[in-house]
This record gives sequence, structure tokens and C-alpha cells, in this order.
Amino acid sequence: MFWGAVALVAVAAARSILAPQAPAPQAVPVPGPTAAAYPEDAARALAVRAARAYLTWDEAKPADRARELSAVLASGVDPQLGWDRRGAQTAGLIVPGPVVVGREGRARVRIDAQVSPGAGPARWVALDVPVVAGGAGRLAVSGPPALLGVPDGPASGPQPSTRGVDLAFSTATRGAVDGFFRAWAAGGAAQAAAPGTAVPALPDGVELRAVQGWEAAPGSGADRHGVARVVWAIGGGEITQAYRVQLTRVESARAGRWQVAGISGDDLT
Repeated sequence: MFWGAVALVAVAAARSILAPQAPAPQAVPVPGPTAAAYPEDAARALAVRAARAYLTWDEAKPADRARELSAVLASGVDPQLGWDRRGAQTAGLIVPGPVVVGREGRARVRIDAQVSPGAGPARWVALDVPVVAGGAGRLAVSGPPALLGVPDGPASGPQPSTRGVDLAFSTATRGAVDGFFRAWAAGGAAQAAAPGTAVPALPDGVELRAVQGWEAAPGSGADRHGVARVVWAIGGGEITQAYRVQLTRVESARAGRWQVAGISGDDLT
């Protein structure tokens, strides 16, 4: 019996040596959001907040900047972000731009910012703000932003389009268009517009100076459109704007008339 027990123990020991060991469980890395699922709106909001703090400093109160940045930085990132604690500058208007998504939850957010130094005129600068999605999807700034150049000069625009004009219809409906803009400026657009058309009131302080022109596009039927050029008085000056105006034919028992059925900025079509 004794030798039998010894033999069983030996066999069990041999099996444990020869059999492959089960691998120890490994920690699975948490993948960051994919490009399609990246929280771009939240990344832009965070980048705007970070850019304002990053571009604002005062050597008389250096702790203020560090405190603002600490609220948006990832753990372990120096809240000074490379500033030498000298000078004074204030960030004003901040405009978020595109988000470029990388791997493992990382992204770059383009920011345009208007900054005012302690002395001198305001100027525009651009930044790439690095953002990372951490635990529970929380976003943080992962390091110092990178200063970029702002393109000089105007961007190339589209070639001017050639639009036809229905002169006879423009003349026939000029009164309806003029009347609508006068009523809109006076707060009575609902009475001048076609039934069922909602036109929000203009802000206080806006006055109509003139309807400079009205050009109806060629067409036919009960729904037409065209472009009106209007001069407004606002802020002590005058400004000329173009509108796309939609007209519809409204029939009644007495007569028919053209009325405005929609208005928007001119889309240049």
C-alpha cells in the first residue's frame, strides 16, 4: 500500500510538470473611442476652455493661470505648460475649429484665438490643443498646445455666377417686396407675409433705409424667388445686405396677389 501511494504521487507530480500551465490573466487595455464615435463637441468645448487659460497670463498673479489650467489637464501634466512666468496677456474671442482624431483616444483640436498683450493691439493666433479621452470617457488636455500660424490674405472664393432675371416679373412684384421689408422693419411682417409664413421680428434698433433692388429669377408657376438688396441703419451706420426672397401666389375671392413666403440670406444660386 505504501509503495502504491508513492507511485500515485509521482505520477501526479509528473503530469503537473509536463502539462501546460494556464496563462495568468492579463489586463486588457481600454481602447479609446473610434474616429466615428469620438466626442468632438465635448473636445471642442474643452479645448476652448484650455486655450483661454493657456493664452492668458499675468506675471503679477502667476497662480491664477496654473489654477485654471489644472482643471482641464490630465494627471501629472505641469500646469505651467512651459510659461516662464513673465509678461501679461489676455485671451478674448476663442473660435473652435476641426478635430483630428488619432489613436487610443487622442485628438488635436484647432483653435483660433484673439489675444491682447499688455501693450499693443490685439492679434489672432492659432493653436493645436492635444486632447485625450481617459477613464469613463472623461476628456483632458494631455500636454502643451502648439502655436500655429494664421493664413494671411483672403481665401479664394467661388467664381461669380451668372443669374438670369425676369425683368417683367421683377417690376410686377417690386411693390410686394418693398411692402414686406417696410412691414418687417416696422414689426408687422406677419401681416405682409403669406398665410402660414412665420418671420421672426428684427432686433430693436434696426431701421429700413431702402430696398435698393429686386431681381426675380426666371420661372413660372405660383412659387417664385429672387434676390433683394436692402439697406439697413444700425449702430449709427448703414449696411447693405442681400436676401433670397420666396414669393407665392395667394388667391382670394376678390383677387390674387404675390406675397412673401420665405426669406433667408442670399445663397448665390
